[in-house]
Amino acid sequence: MNKTTEVNNYIRSINPVSARLMAERTGYSSQLIPVTSYVTVSAIEAFLRYPEAIKVITKSMEPEEIGQEARRPACQANSVFLWGIANFWLIGRNIMSLIDQSLDDVSNAHTVLDFWGRVSRSYRGGEFLHSADNDNKINVLEGAQLELFHQALSPVDNDRKALIRRLNATLINYLFLLYFDTRVGHGDTGPYKLEDGRTMIVRDYYRLAKSDFWWSEVASDLPYENLTAVFVLEPEVEVTVTDFGTSVTKPEDYLNHLNSFAILTNKNGQLEPIDDGQFETFVSKVKQIQKTHYKNIVDMNRDDRIKCGAYVYFTFLRPFAQIAGVEQEIDWECPRDISKELYPLVTAEVEPPQQDPNTDPYPYYEEINE
Repeated sequence: MNKTTEVNNYIRSINPVSARLMAERTGYSSQLIPVTSYVTVSAIEAFLRYPEAIKVITKSMEPEEIGQEARRPACQANSVFLWGIANFWLIGRNIMSLIDQSLDDVSNAHTVLDFWGRVSRSYRGGEFLHSADNDNKINVLEGAQLELFHQALSPVDNDRKALIRRLNATLINYLFLLYFDTRVGHGDTGPYKLEDGRTMIVRDYYRLAKSDFWWSEVASDLPYENLTAVFVLEPEVEVTVTDFGTSVTKPEDYLNHLNSFAILTNKNGQLEPIDDGQFETFVSKVKQIQKTHYKNIVDMNRDDRIKCGAYVYFTFLRPFAQIAGVEQEIDWECPRDISKELYPLVTAEVEPPQQDPNTDPYPYYEEINE
């Protein structure tokens, strides 16, 4: 099979899934953070730079090995970051094709999409490119990992359920702002069916404390870098997990049917449970950091906000480089390669065009011509 055929096969598999995911995603418009502008900038940077970065990664480690290594708790080389590698490059291709169609190079397309496809299949443990191809399941944890979670679980009464609600809501809201109005700071895998009919969801909260996000200095006193929560739901709850790492449950309020719970952190390479007694103090600290971070964003100029958001999206490739041991060999600065003439055009303060719900969204990405 030649490269053009392979690329177009990948695009055909991506189109319906991405169109559906974006249509189902809850709309959000921020008055503070220019999300559309930074997404556009990061996609252009991904289009211009991902092929060479991926070559650095694959020179060090095969994509299949990377996918296998990612099948563990607290690893952000996850389903939504995989989705981002392919889709950010393709969105950038859509944008840049309006400017210069000669940039539509099949070799670059193959470098990115072949990497995405091979890591995806390995990560998902089969021939599936998407969660959607596997009945919306991301069953990447197994064996000793799940047994460790099972041993850490303890029952949930009404008081504990309220405590867990506050903890989960606080962490999700905090990470949403920390990742500049992006929902990728947490992600689920599962559902994992237990022998007694109950269902387990595993949720990771990533980069809570000081990290490569330079604005995260504000969180340097947080005691946990990553957290992994384990939710075990009663048998009557139906669960699927989308490619965005989002659990969809019937009934919708899954926490009302929470049977047991555990939350763990990584200490010296080992996952260790956290006692409930630490929750209240931790939640208060997180809320205070979020307030300070919000004030810091208010004090930024618009270009600095775009730079932060663009960095979040562009570095979706970074966890894969970390696994391959080449994180330091790649320049993660963003924006970097977008031209000075193009930048003000794609970051102008204008309302983004709205998709007519009555029009057919396919194809989301055009195939490459022979």
